[in-house]
Amino acid sequence: MGTEEILQYLENLEGESVLQVNGNTYTWEQVKLAKKINSDIKKELGFTPSKPELSRRRAYIVILEERYCDVPEYPKEVTLHDIHKRAAQRFAFAQRGMKGFKMVSEVHPKRPCTFYENTPFKKMNYRRALSHLVQFQSLFFEIEEAAESLKTIYKEVLLC
Repeated sequence: MGTEEILQYLENLEGESVLQVNGNTYTWEQVKLAKKINSDIKKELGFTPSKPELSRRRAYIVILEERYCDVPEYPKEVTLHDIHKRAAQRFAFAQRGMKGFKMVSEVHPKRPCTFYENTPFKKMNYRRALSHLVQFQSLFFEIEEAAESLKTIYKEVLLC
């Protein structure tokens, strides 16, 4: 079983509060710590790290949050093409399509509760994208403040 299959298995279980594997019980914090240790060991031994695999939307969200978590609005000159270039350097895309996304604010709106107020299906998809990133933030984020900011946004989206 490869890394992709293991991550998919864990993703399917992400709604659980604890993870049961082979009769042993693990918390999500322990799973994240194991992944981090594995990554650090590979770096220590000189293995070239492979790019983490994410959906295109999730990769864009990471880049947008790391670059613009502390501003109230995205600068007008930021385009999806710019974000794509940065995301492609750090992540391998699990899916190619970006149907329905023409602007940065559609991928990761600054005020998601207002943006998705009348579109519950789109809000649900956005919430799922955030859930995965929050759950495995140590794998995807290089800037701790951005990860914490996304966690705050995710909590707000759950409540609205």
